[in-house]
Amino acid sequence: MALLTSSSSRSKTHVLLFLIIIFILYCIYNISNNFPTIASLAEEKTKEVSSSAIPEKIKAPSKSGICKTDIVLRNIDPNHTNAHIEFWRHLSDTTIEVYKKKWQKFMLSVKQSQVIEGKFSGRGIVLVAGNKDTLQRTLAAIKLLRNMHHCKLNIEVWHLADEQPTTMMKSELESLGAITRDLSNPKLVRPIVHRRDADKQFQIKASAIINSGFKEVLYLDSDNIPARDPTFLFDAPEYKKTGALFWPDFWKTHGENKIFDILDIECEDEWEQESGQMVIDKGKSWRPLQLAWYMQKHYDIYFQFLNGDKDTFKYAWKALNAPYHMVEAFVGMAGTISGDRFCGHTMLQYAPTSNDFDEDHIMFVHANLLKITDKNHFIHGDNPEHPWDLAKHSTLSHANTWIKPEFYISPQGQACMDFTHREGEPEAVTENFDNLVPNLQTNYFKFGGIGGELRASNYL
Repeated sequence: MALLTSSSSRSKTHVLLFLIIIFILYCIYNISNNFPTIASLAEEKTKEVSSSAIPEKIKAPSKSGICKTDIVLRNIDPNHTNAHIEFWRHLSDTTIEVYKKKWQKFMLSVKQSQVIEGKFSGRGIVLVAGNKDTLQRTLAAIKLLRNMHHCKLNIEVWHLADEQPTTMMKSELESLGAITRDLSNPKLVRPIVHRRDADKQFQIKASAIINSGFKEVLYLDSDNIPARDPTFLFDAPEYKKTGALFWPDFWKTHGENKIFDILDIECEDEWEQESGQMVIDKGKSWRPLQLAWYMQKHYDIYFQFLNGDKDTFKYAWKALNAPYHMVEAFVGMAGTISGDRFCGHTMLQYAPTSNDFDEDHIMFVHANLLKITDKNHFIHGDNPEHPWDLAKHSTLSHANTWIKPEFYISPQGQACMDFTHREGEPEAVTENFDNLVPNLQTNYFKFGGIGGELRASNYL
């Protein structure tokens, strides 16, 4: 009996020990699965870093906030915006990221050392021209520079492979100290072999500047007429400090334009750039100049955001945080009276404020709309063509963004610009053009300049 009792006690003890062991193993299992190991701590730390650094780009507020207000929207270019705004609105974040990475990858291949000593030197003027009209305008502008302004800067005139100047044109340009250069030369840094399938070849500006033999370049459009010798611009403090001198345009960029997201730049209440004239030091501005070239090369993409080449320059500089100076004086207008209203068909750009002039002095006369206007509007009786009767500029225009230039079509069918003053904008001053720039108009046409288009008269 005692033996049976002892055996029963041992069995109970074994069961109890077994249950205790099971409980201990259960506890160990739970503790091991919930206790933070070194690996899990590292993983959690990585998540913390990721959530505080990388997602910040995603969580950041839109860069286009101010540009979606009337402060900016009242000044957008309606034609370009209306043609592309639905495209901007439907562009996905994934697509934006793809094209952002593409230009960033391209910039990794661009080295400042590409500007090697001896490859570029000196200062000079660069123009782009090809068809008969642009070459004729260019020739007249160069004659003005040499014979009226006594400018001694060297000049290069660039053209595409299928727009070779005639032997006579080359000879005349060379007699004025201007040489012609072909953009299709494979030995160039950035050659252009194929033309864009469009009338305007906007994509060649950056290429001409990069390939030019000059280290410091004053670029001019073929329809841009210098009102005085521009040589002093190379010594302007604003240019010397930054290495890039730009001029403003009539428009601002719409806040829904996805160029801000692609280039990862802030949208601000500021004027777009008018690239009919630029002063660029390639030594200081080589990298942003390459990004402008990249956007112009891929015009099929970037020109859906930007209206031609003009803002590829300013926005390239912004994307790379490169310094530039935008001339403070707002763009003026030159033109005539059409009906009972001023009709501006030409842009007036002014000298930088650091110059020795007491007032804003006209620096460039850019006939952007004049060249698409019937010249019969400017011929009266037996008098020669006279497209520039009046000059108009906004008062208090320096660094002022509350100005309202307006595009309209006159009753005679002319494309016109004018200043309006419906919302407290500063008044505009209208003056006699020939008094402001004496003899410029007379000499321009004397030297073979082209004004408006030659069309059949469609009005009495």
